[in-house]
Amino acid sequence: MADFRIKTDNQYSAIYRNGKTGFSVGYYTAKEMKDFFPGGTIRVVGQLGYGKDKDIVGALEVGGVTENVYRVRSAANKKAAGYIELENGAFIAVKKDITALIILFVLLGVLVLALLIAGITYAVKASSHSGETQTESEPYGELAGDQEEGFGQLDLPEKADVSEKEVTIIGIPEMHLKAGQKQQNFILSNSLQNEGICFMEFTVYIDKNGDKKIDAGDEQLYKSGLVRPGYSISKFNLNRELDAGEYDGLVMEQPYSYDKARTPLNNMVISTKIIAE
Repeated sequence: MADFRIKTDNQYSAIYRNGKTGFSVGYYTAKEMKDFFPGGTIRVVGQLGYGKDKDIVGALEVGGVTENVYRVRSAANKKAAGYIELENGAFIAVKKDITALIILFVLLGVLVLALLIAGITYAVKASSHSGETQTESEPYGELAGDQEEGFGQLDLPEKADVSEKEVTIIGIPEMHLKAGQKQQNFILSNSLQNEGICFMEFTVYIDKNGDKKIDAGDEQLYKSGLVRPGYSISKFNLNRELDAGEYDGLVMEQPYSYDKARTPLNNMVISTKIIAE
């Protein structure tokens, strides 16, 4: 197993602590890392805070106390809070448990449902994702499908068996976009329910014929990269600026298996109303 050595001349702003062992070490926050590496290219060789015994790849030692370093793995309730720089220029991710945040989102969803049942009008279109409400995760922007929050590589199986799994598709009744500019702020999400099942690719069209199906005469406005389960695209550029008005739109949500093969699965084409204003 590897003997990881921390680069000692760094000025870390955050501290990872293990209350059970007394181990503590400084690290750069994820926000700082994005400032240091705007291109998002670093080498992540392990992680602290999450892993199983079979995934141990080495250890860190600080002040005579050691902490296991695990193989990089992803989980719906674990988020990279930051990174520790090593002497060889590689990094170790510091994982943070966000279970409480997920529970909070669930409780908020239950509260909204209770208000609706009580007859209180609450203008929420859960499936439209207009940009004001996001219940699964913060919008991270467009990420490559094999990236760990823009920095490390995901631990993906060679081939995932999804033959008996159901893919969750999120409907988009309306897309409110800005007229006269290519850059848009609108949330397109891959449901967290697709964890371990599929990435999602979004392609937006103007339905020129109004027949609610994609054909050669339709205009493609935007095509995304692969989006991880529970993640979103919140900013993107259209192929052209739109004049103010309403357009018949189509969104093809194309799932790809959550593995290294990324096999295309059955897609869904949904109708939407594109409103440029």
